[in-house]
Amino acid sequence: MGELPAVRVVGQPAARSVPASSAAAGGNQVQSVGVSPALPGGTGGQARTVPTLSRAGGRAEARAQQARVAPARASCIFPGARALDVCLAPLAAGEGFRLGFLGDPGSGKSFAARIVAREYLRRCRGLVAVANSKGESGWSGEKYTDVAALRDAPPKGRELVFTPPPTGSLDVAEVALWQWQLATAHRCRSLVVWDELGDAAVDGEWLDGGGGERGVSIIGRCFTHGRRLGMSELWGAQFAHQVPREAYETTSCLCVWRQAGNALRILRLRGYTDVTAEAAILALPGDDVPPAKRGAFVLLRRGRPWDGHLYRF
Repeated sequence: MGELPAVRVVGQPAARSVPASSAAAGGNQVQSVGVSPALPGGTGGQARTVPTLSRAGGRAEARAQQARVAPARASCIFPGARALDVCLAPLAAGEGFRLGFLGDPGSGKSFAARIVAREYLRRCRGLVAVANSKGESGWSGEKYTDVAALRDAPPKGRELVFTPPPTGSLDVAEVALWQWQLATAHRCRSLVVWDELGDAAVDGEWLDGGGGERGVSIIGRCFTHGRRLGMSELWGAQFAHQVPREAYETTSCLCVWRQAGNALRILRLRGYTDVTAEAAILALPGDDVPPAKRGAFVLLRRGRPWDGHLYRF
């Protein structure tokens, strides 16, 4: 697999690419060279300064002042690889992880998801399957239109991309059922990348009722019961209200790009944010700046205080 891209930290020399190191015991974990295993900490009760990163900063500053949070003028962005050490930590114990990406269209979620998939393959011997319901290009791996196609052409590598035909849609329940059977019948670890979790739900409720029990969502079961079976889930969404409750409550790490309004209320309701983190999210660059200047995000951990840092892959 290729190296993670170098990231320039504002005010510091350019960060070096992160090469793979030798596999740890059993080959299930690979430590990233030069990446701290823990994020810089901070006390949970103190108010933190919020960087102003875009022309939307004036609006964010006004809201930050209302929340009694003082925004800072300097911007310091850490390499996204540091956040990955926290997000992918369960792999070291043989468990799956739950990681969510939330942000406006064009904020950089798909680019970041590809980096996470590559890092998963470095740290774990499992498979990566992309539920590419949006039909986006750029994903590497063997292409399939549905799960049934696997019977005729079994994968030769560890990367699969389920992309529906131009006139059809992807059966996300089939992908979830395939992952469940992969873990329970074959004891094979896997990561499924749900590029748009909203396609698997309506108004925060799972679409399907499969999985062998009436009214039980197989996708929801993968989220709630698959961690100890080595099933990892990476989900992305543009609209916070479309994400089912089980996804929020089983996701320990959430990377958030530019969001506003109802999305921030939902994140606070689900135990991810406080007024300081919300002011930081409002100040993140969005579609008011060119794509090359976007990509900054915050790392939120459910039930824990925000670490006060911004990251970019």
